Amino acid sequence: MRATTYNRKIIIQKRTKVPNDIGGWANVWADYYTSWASVIATGGLKRLEYGRLGFVESYEIEMRRRNENVDSDCQVIYNEKTFQINSIQISDVVKLDIAR
Repeated sequence: MRATTYNRKIIIQKRTKVPNDIGGWANVWADYYTSWASVIATGGLKRLEYGRLGFVESYEIEMRRRNENVDSDCQVIYNEKTFQINSIQISDVVKLDIAR
């Protein structure tokens, strides 16, 4: 593991099913766990999509490995913004590429 500073707080959320009022199920995001991580901006771009100007942010996150698994059913909350996980690398640390 390389020496890095884990000085940013992130929240990992997992999609869970909860019963709704009409007897079915609804998918909601629930906090899975909170962790300290190293967050590095890897890029950003503006794009025009459906007549609206949008901005895409992407980051690389490195955090210590835990017993809880991070998978494609998870999302990351960083700086009060929600990010989708694009790729996951797990070794002695967990590396995530995320984008918004």
